[in-house]
Amino acid sequence: MRVFAVIVCYHPELGHLRETCDSLVDSGASVILVDNSEGSDLSSTERFADCTLIVNRENLGIARAQNIGISWAVENGAEAVVFFDQDSIIGPGLLQSLLAELAPGAPAIVAPVVRDAAGGFEYPPARVSKYGLQSKVYAGDIVVPYPVDIVVSSGTTATVETFQRAGLMDEELFIDYVDTEWCLRCRRRNIPIHVVPTAVMEHSVGSRSIDLRVVRVLVHSPLRCYYQVRNCFRLFNRESVPLLLAIREAMLLVMHKSLLIIAVPNRGAYVKACAAGVHDGIMGVTGKRPDS
Repeated sequence: MRVFAVIVCYHPELGHLRETCDSLVDSGASVILVDNSEGSDLSSTERFADCTLIVNRENLGIARAQNIGISWAVENGAEAVVFFDQDSIIGPGLLQSLLAELAPGAPAIVAPVVRDAAGGFEYPPARVSKYGLQSKVYAGDIVVPYPVDIVVSSGTTATVETFQRAGLMDEELFIDYVDTEWCLRCRRRNIPIHVVPTAVMEHSVGSRSIDLRVVRVLVHSPLRCYYQVRNCFRLFNRESVPLLLAIREAMLLVMHKSLLIIAVPNRGAYVKACAAGVHDGIMGVTGKRPDS
């Protein structure tokens, strides 16, 4: 199966990115680097000459960057597309394990078990009931691929027929909830999503996490918090997102951001970002934050 790996970059650490590209090339993937960095970009170095490099010279958001990569892959004969973040750690055999569960010509999605690169804990995918209630699914002792409804973007692999049936990423969201909305749209169109337990990937969500014993709080920048809060409101007008799921996300977000504001030192910046996110979410602002 001819697979293209799409990696969206934003001022990446070049050494780690090169290691990621080497792992993918060795696995037989054609690598597409979509560079959203402002100012300096990856075209200033020869280290990625074996990759397709698409330079945007501005931050277009992860959704649009992924769409650019998907379109290029499809136009150049891809049968499957896999997404990775620039800081994901790709072990030997990961891509082969994922591709082994896909068949060309049929809409389908597979994803790895994702563990935190620093803490080792698992980021569980979710099942969603017909009423919109979520439940986390941990790999545990499962040895065969198991069905889920929502997975994180990095490591997610899909046949090109998946995009033909479900469409591309929602560029209005820019970043945050892009993968959630797309997975739910695929679910609505009866496209199966499975986690492959033999494929395990290390990844970092947020800059760090704070363990409060009762709950683990992921720390993102104030700007990312803005998008998380704003886009949570935007879920309410997406037909693929069940109402109860959107309500649950909003409630959890209020709790999470309240704990985050208490735990971080620069509370003022987070309060302003969250307030702006609420305002813009209610007002229907989409795309890149106007003042960023």
